[in-house]
Amino acid sequence: MQKSFTKLYAPWSVMLLLLLWATSAGAQQLMVSSGSTSREAGSVPLQQMLANLETRYGVSFNYAPVQVAGKFVATRTTRGKEADLEGQLRKTLLPLGLQAVKLSEHDYAIRSADAAPAINTKAAEQIVKGKVTDEKGNPVPGVSIREKGTNNGTATDADGNFSLKVAGANAILVFHYVGYQAKELVAGSGLLQVQLSPEVRSLDDVVVTALGIKRQEKALGYSIATLKSDQVNTVKDVNVANALSGKVAGVNVRSTSSDPGATSLVVIRGQSKLDGYNQPLYVVDGVPIAPAVRAPKQPVGQVVVDYGSTISDINPDDIASMTVLKGASASALYGSRALNGVILITTKSGSGAKKGLGVSVNSSALFDRATLFPKFQNEFGAGDRTGSDETISDATWGPRLDVGTKHIQWDSPLDANGNPIPTDWVSYPNRHKDFFRTGSTLTNNIAVTGNNKDGNFRLSYTNLANEGITPNTDLKRNTINLSAGYALHPKVRVSTNIGYTKNTSDNRPTYNRGSVSSIVYTTTPNVDIRKLRNYWIPGKEGLQQFSHVPGSTDNPYFVAYELTNGYNRDRIMGNVELNIDITKDLTLMARSGMDYYSEYRESKRAFSAIKNPNGGYGIETETFREQNTDFLLSYKKQLNKDFFFSVSGGANRMNQSGAGTTQKTESLVMPGVYSISNAKAGTVFNDSYRFTKRINSVYGMGQVAFRNYAFLDLTARNDWSSTLPPENNSYFYPSASLSVVLTDMLNIKSNILSFAKVRANWAQVGGDTDPYSLYNTFGFGQDWGNVKRATIDNALLNNKLKPLIATSHEFGADVRFLDGRLGIDVTYYNTINKNQILRIPVTMATGYSNLLTNAGKVGNKGIEIGLNATPVKGAFRWDLQVNYTKNRNKIIELMPGITNYLVGGAEGIRFLVAEGTEMGDMYAQNWATVPDGEFKGQPLLANDGSYQKVNDYVKIGNYNPDFMVGITNTFTYKGFTLNLLIDWRQGGKFFSYVAKNLLSDGRTQTTIHGRDPQTGGLAWNDGTYNRTDGMILFGYVEESPGKYKLNDIVTDPENYYGEYYWSFNSRSTFDASYVKLREASLTYNFSKKVLGRAPISNLSIAFIARNLFTWTAAEQGYDPETAMTIANGSFSPGVTSWGLPYTRSYGVKLGFNF
Repeated sequence: MQKSFTKLYAPWSVMLLLLLWATSAGAQQLMVSSGSTSREAGSVPLQQMLANLETRYGVSFNYAPVQVAGKFVATRTTRGKEADLEGQLRKTLLPLGLQAVKLSEHDYAIRSADAAPAINTKAAEQIVKGKVTDEKGNPVPGVSIREKGTNNGTATDADGNFSLKVAGANAILVFHYVGYQAKELVAGSGLLQVQLSPEVRSLDDVVVTALGIKRQEKALGYSIATLKSDQVNTVKDVNVANALSGKVAGVNVRSTSSDPGATSLVVIRGQSKLDGYNQPLYVVDGVPIAPAVRAPKQPVGQVVVDYGSTISDINPDDIASMTVLKGASASALYGSRALNGVILITTKSGSGAKKGLGVSVNSSALFDRATLFPKFQNEFGAGDRTGSDETISDATWGPRLDVGTKHIQWDSPLDANGNPIPTDWVSYPNRHKDFFRTGSTLTNNIAVTGNNKDGNFRLSYTNLANEGITPNTDLKRNTINLSAGYALHPKVRVSTNIGYTKNTSDNRPTYNRGSVSSIVYTTTPNVDIRKLRNYWIPGKEGLQQFSHVPGSTDNPYFVAYELTNGYNRDRIMGNVELNIDITKDLTLMARSGMDYYSEYRESKRAFSAIKNPNGGYGIETETFREQNTDFLLSYKKQLNKDFFFSVSGGANRMNQSGAGTTQKTESLVMPGVYSISNAKAGTVFNDSYRFTKRINSVYGMGQVAFRNYAFLDLTARNDWSSTLPPENNSYFYPSASLSVVLTDMLNIKSNILSFAKVRANWAQVGGDTDPYSLYNTFGFGQDWGNVKRATIDNALLNNKLKPLIATSHEFGADVRFLDGRLGIDVTYYNTINKNQILRIPVTMATGYSNLLTNAGKVGNKGIEIGLNATPVKGAFRWDLQVNYTKNRNKIIELMPGITNYLVGGAEGIRFLVAEGTEMGDMYAQNWATVPDGEFKGQPLLANDGSYQKVNDYVKIGNYNPDFMVGITNTFTYKGFTLNLLIDWRQGGKFFSYVAKNLLSDGRTQTTIHGRDPQTGGLAWNDGTYNRTDGMILFGYVEESPGKYKLNDIVTDPENYYGEYYWSFNSRSTFDASYVKLREASLTYNFSKKVLGRAPISNLSIAFIARNLFTWTAAEQGYDPETAMTIANGSFSPGVTSWGLPYTRSYGVKLGFNF
């Protein structure tokens, strides 16, 4: 990795040095001589000259257009050092009757040469009027206009006009509007014509960092990424975690399902923890919230239910920005919980809204269609062989379909004697599509804002109603969010954010065996699935289901409507923050925030279910509460013209608590009565848990800035965790970062090389463990009749545990060319996690199966590249953003005596690690091979012609991608904006348990071969029947010791494909590469001219789509992105198991203000 990184990084280093030399020493400079009001040879307009000086000196000139109209200046071009800027201005402007007044270090105002200084008296006051337009000349209503240095302000009306009384002609007006660059102009004496420009990436962009502190992006010595509201909301997802997919370098998003309410796992810069939990910390408005991912549930029966991740409670309509803190330096101040990175979510507020009251409305409708299915075969129907007369079966080895024959079938009518009548033996190739419906997600949001000089607020309500593609599945969400701030005193401000969310569902989709998908996918081709919609046997409603394979397979509609898993979750998140300006340089922030949710789940199982013939019922409750209280005292000071420093110190107390209960039965007395009291005696299972946890922390940070181009940051934090033993519960971790803006340091003023920055950082972060991991204690288990039982954990816990420590370093460069039209950001990182807390196997002689101890060291290193470009600029504009990620993981060490460690597994796949291997390696059993000779390595079959398994597990792949690329194209023309996001992941493997089942059972096109003479079947006799569906497994049989012959034993297709696919998971393991058109939107923004005098503004309509196009390297009809199954109470990446089919979504979105 180091060599490949050097090869990639070296050309950029050389290019950067050459550009620095060329633009600092060899560029031609523009000089100004004298001015005039008539156009002479070699002269240029005054406005053009001022623009040239702005570019060269990095300054800004404020003036009214009338002041420079019709005025020209002569030029001459020289090399070498020039006169000072102010001298040039005096020489040029005075002959024109003008002068330049310096407002700040980088700002000048152009005014009349004979204008007297402004006098701060009522006699000097004047009213300034004007009009504000956008880049297309359309009036912009609601623009905030403020007299600089005062609270005096106003806002433009519906036509963009404004009028404001100011101190005098020299007053500076500041124009501010969301989505546009702020602008400052001198009031002057004429009518102001103000044109705003859309926001572009500025060299001085302010971003939100750890603890909610706002910093200039150029001052950061680490890599972060920020998504703005429109990047989250234009093509919104029910789960905001999915908004990161394809948009941020270093971030890998995996979903358990295509269902909108499914859990999504987010991994930043690779997996680093062997215990499997690699999720980042989510922080909303400065306050950490509950862990985003919870364990899936197995309520009643064998199906598993994903009730969704709690991060999906965050309403996308309320999000102003999402910031990803990737490395340890960026996230260190959040402590041990930030070990896997941090995602900061800032919600919208009334700050910056127009004066008075405002209302915004946003509505969207998104429709989901299942579009990607396995390549089912429709040539052969139910039965155990092609010549079979028994066709009521879930096997698919029966007679050929659609050839004019008739057979007794599952739905055959009865004759007068009660005997079934043969019916047409035909296929139903759309049976799977006929079951799944068009899903929909309807979202309506209304927000009211208020803003004045003392305070602001934003109150919003959002209603979301989703119907899944599986019949009788749904999700409803209602959200109320309030953000408010008020200045109690010019130096004291209080603010609060409070959000309430209620999620409800009558039924969530299920996974694994017995799920709807497993039944639909295994339905034989001769079954018209639509005939199963009436799922009760007439006269036995509520008692006996009607099935196409009675006693063996559930009716899929019966599962959808009678085996339900509902839930409701109430959640409240909020904080109160107080900010005090003690002095000009000393500030205090105090804050307290809470996240609380309560969830109730209910599972119902009707009589006659295959796994619960006597029905079943279960209820679960879960509560969680986290409270964070913190303060931060900050001091900043400009020491002299060269040095600026700031220092902050604070503390935090985090309290967590949770509890849960489970009651369930798998046998009811009365059908249709869903209550624990209706459980059959002795069948009720009870369980409960409770936990508390506390972390106390102190932290500090300091920054030194030199001449605003070199920035050194130091941070330190110490945590005391209640989950670690007293002698090890305190852990300290520091960080240091450096950022140097080379273009400022070398005084490069060029439109070729606009900006160049290098950065480096080093950091450590600690980590603790789960509550109650120190001492073994007894707990109550399930009663044994009337006897109370006590149980103890099978792991030997450890009261000598030490904290986990992650150490990382990072190097990067940010280079921008052509006035920012082309930018490249490159980051290299290397992180090592040691002292991992694992359960290591021990001999059973100890009385335990494993030991909880510190073991393992894992390294991650990788490269991230971001490209920003504007290839076309003008009336038609094209913006391009590309991000590239490559991460490599390595197990550096485990523990003496431990050769490998089982991280997890599912469906016969094991995730094993050993020293020198990688996280994500997948292992499975393989077939025996010929040990030596000319056939060495070929399959070694048993004497009956069947495969032989070997006990050892062999590596069959790794589920992590080789690299990831996200490409965002934005095309703008007049009022139209077309946005396209392409998500490309290359490499990696995934195992499909679905494919294994379908292939081994003859349900896909791959298994057509050999079924009859037409498809290559051999004539043979199975001992009972003469058949024409013979097949021979390839391999060699040992004739005598050391001698092998080619297998010639004939078997039937059921045994052939069963042997070939069922026994060996590697044959159902595929390339996980894919390319998706992740998001597409075409938006039209109506101009004020079109709206006329209508009482609305900012009207827009957008046609939106998700996953409009998909290419997969596997080409098997399985979605590699949802390659995640649920096993042993956790999510297992890299394995698919009876999830929902891939969906394509499309719809429309409407928004306006009034």
